[in-house]
Amino acid sequence: MIGLLVVNLITVSSEAATSIATISLDKVYDGYWKTDQENEKLKKKQKKAQDKIKELNQALTKDGEVLNRMIKALNDPNLSAAEKTKRQQQAGLKQQELQQQSEAIRAYGNATGKDLELEMRKARDGIMEEIKQVVAQKARAGGFDLVLDKAGKSAAIAPIVVFSADGNDLTESVLKQLNLSDPKKGSGGKK
Repeated sequence: MIGLLVVNLITVSSEAATSIATISLDKVYDGYWKTDQENEKLKKKQKKAQDKIKELNQALTKDGEVLNRMIKALNDPNLSAAEKTKRQQQAGLKQQELQQQSEAIRAYGNATGKDLELEMRKARDGIMEEIKQVVAQKARAGGFDLVLDKAGKSAAIAPIVVFSADGNDLTESVLKQLNLSDPKKGSGGKK
């Protein structure tokens, strides 16, 4: 009976042997030409939004100067009580307008930031999906059952993969395949 158990354990352990490969996902992601392309698009959109906010803030500053002149004019001793009341109301309206403009600028900045973050996340997810497809293809071709990210960190910020044999690293072959379609480098391009 014990001999049968040992034979079963040996059979189970040989069937359970898993072939594992590694990849450095950060290196592949950073080295993929589409990552640079998406980053450039996002930088342009971010610059455009920053320029728009700067323009809006300059207009707000000019309107603030107008308000300051209105407030200084209130101190004119030659103003009648009725004229002074009228100008105080105008200054109050101008101040409310400036507060609304300031809030609108802040809301625009927040909305634009969220939109850019969402767009960045979508681009990153799309690129990662392409990378995963190539990794899966390379893993199947190499007979690997599992591929681990050797650049990944655990919750304790310790490396997940402590050791891996160089022969099982798919990083360069995946990166090479991904960059075959790089329009700037032609076929077989490598960053």
